[in-house]
Amino acid sequence: MSSVHASLEPRALELLQVIANSPEPLGARELGRRIKAGDRPLSESTVNRLLRWLDEQGLTRSMDGRGRVVSEAGRALAQRAAAEHTWHQQLGAMEIRTLQDVRDLLITRRGVEREIVREVAASVSEEDLGQLQLVIEEYERSVHADEQRRDVSINFHKALASTVENSMLRAVAMVVFDHRFDMLEHVLDMVTAGRGTTMHSVHEHEEIMQAIRAGDPDAAEAAMVRHINRLIDDASAAVTPSARLAIELLLNNHGPVIGGT
Repeated sequence: MSSVHASLEPRALELLQVIANSPEPLGARELGRRIKAGDRPLSESTVNRLLRWLDEQGLTRSMDGRGRVVSEAGRALAQRAAAEHTWHQQLGAMEIRTLQDVRDLLITRRGVEREIVREVAASVSEEDLGQLQLVIEEYERSVHADEQRRDVSINFHKALASTVENSMLRAVAMVVFDHRFDMLEHVLDMVTAGRGTTMHSVHEHEEIMQAIRAGDPDAAEAAMVRHINRLIDDASAAVTPSARLAIELLLNNHGPVIGGT
């Protein structure tokens, strides 16, 4: 389903929402006063043009010269737009600022990725298997080069998500793999380097791939959970003061660090 914001021009959507939120019909003059163009009321001619368009779409209707009210379809669309706005606000506020945030994101990923890998193991194509293998080999080649490793470490997980047919899983994966969380890989790299577990991901990714090749959803899920549990354990372990400072400096470059861990 397409976004409400892509289906209506912003002023028309704003008009629709104002009308939907009003307990009584609203006329063009009042709507122009409530919806301003900068510091000035929107002109009645502009409001009337937008209202005619909303009427033609079946989203609003005239109440015998007393003003406009929304139709059932218009109210549903206005409610959907409000929900989308709330969702985008919540998503925009999501940031990694502390090691606790790192752990919280990994816990969320565990819940999503265990379902993703089950679907992949049950229905993966030979073409997708080939692409997944290339991604794993890319990580193995880069594992001894710090910056390169950090840049490609998440690619295997993203590639798995891209192969599933479940559109809901893909949508949730887009959230947990959003670019705003890219610093997660750098934080994890610092932590695993300090604990000597960086190379574990190579073997854990291969275990996941073996289960996928075998078409075994249970084994694939178990391997993925073991992998992410190990990352959670790494992120939960005590770190040296110098490592903590480096992590806080990294997170501070992406927003204020709040609290400790």
